[in-house]
Amino acid sequence: MGVYKDNGQPSPQEPGTVVKQTLKPLGTDIFMIENLWEPTLCQHVLEVAACCEFLPPPPGFSLTGALRSNEVLPLQHPSTLLESTLQLLGQPLTIARDLLAKRYEVVFSHIEFYAIERFRAGQSHKRHRDGLVLTNRYAELAQGIPARDVTLIGCFSDEFEGGELLFDRQSVKVKPVLGSVIAFPACYTHPYQVLPVLRGCHYSLTAWLLH
Repeated sequence: MGVYKDNGQPSPQEPGTVVKQTLKPLGTDIFMIENLWEPTLCQHVLEVAACCEFLPPPPGFSLTGALRSNEVLPLQHPSTLLESTLQLLGQPLTIARDLLAKRYEVVFSHIEFYAIERFRAGQSHKRHRDGLVLTNRYAELAQGIPARDVTLIGCFSDEFEGGELLFDRQSVKVKPVLGSVIAFPACYTHPYQVLPVLRGCHYSLTAWLLH
């Protein structure tokens, strides 16, 4: 996975600047951090994505047994162009990390990038839960895989309809907002799905906070 690591140090701020971002509560331990990325950076991501090859999703099943239908641009071994883009995305994400670290009283030292995801009309991601990479935590520990603590879902586009995140246990449905990030626990308490895109094309980022 692509990893942005800065040892959990607070994100640097210019003297006299005021951090405007806050955790906007949407439901039980579900938050939105608005205006994290400037629209120009989101447009840059879309331009970079247009130069890259999106792939079918990796093998795996949702909690309902159906495969997701969207496409992914994996970030495990990013090209030079993607690597520089990840650095641009990663620095603002440290603001979200710091807000969540204060909320949970946990030091998150890593931001793990999974993929830029593309949802065209009719595509979706069925109900699933984040957290485990392998079948169980013991298998992950044996391979030195760290635990994922918080899921981050970012939004790079706004010319689409549908594509909401549905958390059925919390009875919460969230519409992605350009330049914003949705954060929630990466565990069994928060299974979720991405509802079908009805019109346009939705580009998002999936990443995780690790401690």
